[in-house]
Amino acid sequence: MQMLFGKSCVICHADKLNFRKKKTFLGLSSPENFFCENCGSLFVEDELKWKLIQIKDKFNPIWQQFQQKSFYVREWVDIVQKEAVGKEGSLV
Repeated sequence: MQMLFGKSCVICHADKLNFRKKKTFLGLSSPENFFCENCGSLFVEDELKWKLIQIKDKFNPIWQQFQQKSFYVREWVDIVQKEAVGKEGSLV
């Protein structure tokens, strides 16, 4: 399985995302997911993509624009990098 986004959370750039796969009733398993304890982001597996389904800060621009949307890992990294560049540009 591919490690999601490398060693840090793409949303807050802190902590390593924790991989979780929970067992449900009768031993069936839920979708694989990654959770960041720092910002509360939760990404669930959606076929070969990852969907952002939760975050602590509901005012986070990435959450507001991309909640419940599925993207490949590289696409998530690009989204967050573009958001960071946009913030830097608006501060100048």
